[in-house]
Amino acid sequence: MKRRTQGFTITELMIAIVIIGVLAALAIPGFASYIYRSRVTEATTFLGEIKQRQESYRDEFGRYCGVNGTDWGNYNPTTIPGLDPVAWTPNAAWTQLGASPDGPIRFQYATVADVPGTSVPTGSNLDNADHWFAARAQGDLNEDGTPFHLEIYSQSNHIYNSAAGKGGWE
Repeated sequence: MKRRTQGFTITELMIAIVIIGVLAALAIPGFASYIYRSRVTEATTFLGEIKQRQESYRDEFGRYCGVNGTDWGNYNPTTIPGLDPVAWTPNAAWTQLGASPDGPIRFQYATVADVPGTSVPTGSNLDNADHWFAARAQGDLNEDGTPFHLEIYSQSNHIYNSAAGKGGWE
């Protein structure tokens, strides 16, 4: 009987396909997590810039810039962008603060501020005995209808995340 020496047997091909399937099943969730983290970097970077601009604004004017007044009501942009980034449209208050993201964005942004003795945003743990500001990024990266918030405050150097109780991600 003559034996073939070229090509692969069906068993070898099936084993290779199973190995590739297992590797893909392990790699895809890790890759998705990496994508979410890289997209959240936009928000953490811009929140850091907002904090720097707010501190500079206070040094110059003696108070923080209330881009959105004292209530989170108005975000820029007006709707959560989702998976597809959108262009930043600055208004007069954001221009006055001097903060603008580097390119298209996947989050909405707002920053509120006020003087001592006024009420602070709920859950912020800010001390209203001093000037204060809070900045928020709000996004829905997996488009499940549940917004994800990142916040930074005048009296802290940490960025707080609304999904911390769920492992840090939506």
